[in-house]
Amino acid sequence: MRGYSLLWVTALANVGLVQAHTFIWGVFVNGVDQGTFRGIRTPAYNGPPPRGYANSPVKNLESIDIRCNVLGDIQNPYTIKVQPGDNLTFDWKHNNRTLADDIIDFSHHGPMLAYLSPDPPTENSFVKIFEKGLYELPEKQFAPGKWAITSDLKPNYGRMNVRIPNGLKAGHYLIRAELIALHEADASYDKNPQRGAQFYPDCVQIEVTGDGTVELPAGVSFPGAYKYGDPGILHDVYCSTKTTSLKVPCTTTYPIPGPTVWSGAWPDTTAVSLGAVSGPITAPLWSSWISKSVVTSATYIGNSPSIVATSTYTASWSAKYVTPTPVA
Repeated sequence: MRGYSLLWVTALANVGLVQAHTFIWGVFVNGVDQGTFRGIRTPAYNGPPPRGYANSPVKNLESIDIRCNVLGDIQNPYTIKVQPGDNLTFDWKHNNRTLADDIIDFSHHGPMLAYLSPDPPTENSFVKIFEKGLYELPEKQFAPGKWAITSDLKPNYGRMNVRIPNGLKAGHYLIRAELIALHEADASYDKNPQRGAQFYPDCVQIEVTGDGTVELPAGVSFPGAYKYGDPGILHDVYCSTKTTSLKVPCTTTYPIPGPTVWSGAWPDTTAVSLGAVSGPITAPLWSSWISKSVVTSATYIGNSPSIVATSTYTASWSAKYVTPTPVA
């Protein structure tokens, strides 16, 4: 159960599952869709029906899951080919890959970020290439500001734009795209596990081609880059929304967590025109889930699962890149 088949059965969504959190369903390169779920290390399902959902989220900053989510060490059979300067559009979705999808709950205010690392990652290999947080400040406390997730990603159909750095050296890389929801971030997860910032990391496999010579500088590690007390993680988001704050006094500014954006990244990331979606717009009925490192597989009798096997899952990150074997 340690192969891609495990990733596939644990990662695919039950079409009508209302508990599902957002994750990346597809990637457009210069407006051309690369295919639903292709090149994406789709998060596992967590918990049996009716509570199963992909992208749990991750809240434990000391867990390996903060790197690329649950099962993030398992390679996807496809790697997306790109060139320096290409525009990538990540298509975050909730229940299905349509423009009618609700993307993410309206309460999940917070930043969007993207990191780039050689694949496989090593210590301090993740370099930030994009971030957007509270980009329009409120006029006063408890007035609405504009947040990247709820004022940008959600109304723009879940599309997040990132650009491959100019002159980047050819090779295999991971793009770690991330949303951080702050609706419970007024408390720290290590002090109160029922609350805390919610992290939605999702990794995409790319192969950069061409004759570029620019190498990534030293970056940060996941886990390790974020701490529970960081002001961008322990933050009262209600100071900059229409909702009354839980704490007084509080601030209407927001420092995005992690390192600064690399100077070699593009200063601006703009939207591009997108073509049609290639591949399915819904996901098949899922038949496995993972909870506290226990993978459970099931068959279905009608809509009810019948458990057939369990196994223990431990993330095992390769020290050397291995080209995945494509499947039909």
